Amino acid sequence: MKLSKLWVVLLSVLSIALFISCDSSPSAPPGFSGPSQPAPGNGGPACKSIDSFSSVEELHYQVSAIRRDGERLQHQFEDQIDGFGGMYLDENGAYVVYLKENVEEAVVHDVVSTFTNGRYKNTSVHPREVVIKSADFSFGELAAWRELVTAFLLASSEYSFVTSVHIHEKINRVVVGINSSEWTEESVESVKTYLEKTLLIPAKAVVFEEEFEEYDETVDYDFSELTGDTYDRQRPIVGGLRIYSESSTCSLGFLGIFDERPVFVTNGHCTENPHGNSSTLYHQGDQDEPSDAIGTEVADGPQSLDGCVTPNSDCWPCRWSDSALVGIRENVERARGYIAKTVRKSEDWMVEGSRIIDEEDPVFTVVDIQDDILTGMTLHKVGGNSGWTSGDVIRTCVDSRRSRHEIILQCQHRARYATSGGGTSGSPVFKRVEGNFEGIENPVALAGIHRASSNRDQGNGYSAFSPIDGVLKDFDGLKGLTIETDSND
Repeated sequence: MKLSKLWVVLLSVLSIALFISCDSSPSAPPGFSGPSQPAPGNGGPACKSIDSFSSVEELHYQVSAIRRDGERLQHQFEDQIDGFGGMYLDENGAYVVYLKENVEEAVVHDVVSTFTNGRYKNTSVHPREVVIKSADFSFGELAAWRELVTAFLLASSEYSFVTSVHIHEKINRVVVGINSSEWTEESVESVKTYLEKTLLIPAKAVVFEEEFEEYDETVDYDFSELTGDTYDRQRPIVGGLRIYSESSTCSLGFLGIFDERPVFVTNGHCTENPHGNSSTLYHQGDQDEPSDAIGTEVADGPQSLDGCVTPNSDCWPCRWSDSALVGIRENVERARGYIAKTVRKSEDWMVEGSRIIDEEDPVFTVVDIQDDILTGMTLHKVGGNSGWTSGDVIRTCVDSRRSRHEIILQCQHRARYATSGGGTSGSPVFKRVEGNFEGIENPVALAGIHRASSNRDQGNGYSAFSPIDGVLKDFDGLKGLTIETDSND
């Protein structure tokens, strides 16, 4: 049955017994490729108690229609392969596919190759091995259960110690993160009971992880270490350079066009009014010269209940990215579609790479957008104190509770590229691209923008970034991120 028809049927059978409304907008939430019909009830998709639905079974039925853009590739496989339970890349670069049903291996190989080969034009993609594992749950089941956890636990004041939720493709389970300071047998057991008895999620489908606090990677002024690298005044400005506002330092993510004017993207928490418009003035250089001022904040991403994919019991607003747009001054030389390339990268966790720009080979060239992110994929970042570093994706599409700013960041990713804390926020995250691109030496696909790290001094730490499709959803109309996009800039 087509999703649009499914939604119509759903609207006809759902009877709303009670609703708590913080937003009277009836429009459907952005960010999923499901029905475009109005959401049930008068309160929109967010800010509802579980009693708002006629039964938990009907609630399961509703969320099963939701498909997130960040999991587009997984759902494409689900549509083609019976009992598909998720896919990731292993340490050898092979595609590992979970299956609930017995499916001929040749069919799986054909589907995987259809959707993964030829991702980039003019690219010679080497065939990868496909490994099949037995799944307990389908990806669609896990996705629906994840939505319920986000809706009734992640934003709930009663369960404020629940800090994240995501699908772990490597273990075919939903993972619920609990704040390390409140990790007790009692807290875990209370969540288990609620999931199984109230939300009717099978106990076997959920595992729990101790979560450590994420830290925004801004830093106060410190010009004592300025040398001939990404700290210094560079023209034209490109992605990966150090930038300064009145009270903090961050990194320049990437350049684009918004509302017919040149802009660059950095983190929303890097602004003077985090996740709210504040006209923050940014410099790139020592700030000793007027020309070091490069731009002023013009937009911070929307923060509203309309942006929430799933019902949200405590009325927290949602966003898809930690990002803000800065309008570039007319007199500032700029090179859109480029990221600074330094002389050396680090592939080790929390070992910094070089900040010294490679004079012989100074830039990466953005030729595409990497909007499909898989666990096991190797990504890179440049910027901040830690320079050029790389590491593998370890979690995808994590819904994260950000109590400091009282928002839910939806569908964020985690990877093991190194950072060094202050000044790294806003760094561009990208994937290197194989193939011949008409003489381009360092083609890359833009994957997102770095925003935070957690447990940096431990082996189980990670870096967190907002995906590029999340940035584009928060800023409808942002364009010109690659060198292939025409504009009148």
